[in-house]
Amino acid sequence: MDNKQIRVSDVICMLGRQVLRIYGNPDGKYVDNVADLEHVSISTLDWVNSEKHNKQEIAENSKANTIIVDQDIEYSETIKQDGKVLIVVENPRKSLMDVIYAFFAKKYKSGIDSSAIIHPNAKIGMNNYIGPNCYIGDCVIGDNNVIHSNVSVYDRTVIGNNNVIHSGAILCVDGLGCVRGADGKLQEFPQMGGVKIGDNCYIGGNTHIASGSLSDTIIENGCKINGMCFIGSNDHLYENVWITGSTMLAGSVKVGKNTTIFSRVVVRDWTSIGEGCTIGMGSVVTKQVPDGETWVGSPAKKFEKTK
Repeated sequence: MDNKQIRVSDVICMLGRQVLRIYGNPDGKYVDNVADLEHVSISTLDWVNSEKHNKQEIAENSKANTIIVDQDIEYSETIKQDGKVLIVVENPRKSLMDVIYAFFAKKYKSGIDSSAIIHPNAKIGMNNYIGPNCYIGDCVIGDNNVIHSNVSVYDRTVIGNNNVIHSGAILCVDGLGCVRGADGKLQEFPQMGGVKIGDNCYIGGNTHIASGSLSDTIIENGCKINGMCFIGSNDHLYENVWITGSTMLAGSVKVGKNTTIFSRVVVRDWTSIGEGCTIGMGSVVTKQVPDGETWVGSPAKKFEKTK
């Protein structure tokens, strides 16, 4: 992260309506880094996690001059005497993330690396970054995407806008659906469909997304898929699905919007998971999961909270 001095007043301006209240005087103050708890300095933009039980103590003991906090933090005499600025918001973690993206996160310049292989029929929009050793087939790519090194985007792929695709990902790789003949020999089912990825998605490193067989595999807007995952043929991930690492969805799986699937989950083919669900890590899902439920275990079952 490059060192840069950001005026606290500019941070407040950027956060806009997220800011509920400001304690202290931001004039003349600046921040130049964000850091974990052990590396906070006077010029760090610090924050206090709303889930901590000792939030007030954390704010009072922070070395930073500027702290993003929630409404539970009091502007105590200790904080006031230290001359700290408190930026009060509803969700400090979200506000900190917005500041990082605005001022500190690395921004990639648009362009296609000279080592990338681009199909002559590929349709590529504006302001895309395509890194070293990528293969871009006969596909459609929208605007403002970041495609890191060694990504393969095969034919029949459509990618929307503002996506991040990390190294080693393969999009529209043929799925392996087989038919076994009377003699026991296997024949691969032809893969005629493609892959459609919406806007504002994240595809982690070494994740494979299989092409559809007769229809498309669909990843809707806002989905986040971590590294080492497999998304099978004809799967449909609705908006804002979050899948963490090393998870495998077999073919024709549907996952409802706003659902979270944690690491090393396996989902059986033709299974549907509803909206707003949570699937615990290591679970094996073999049955339909209704909306809003949490399922865990192998085989996965509904998690019932005990009083």
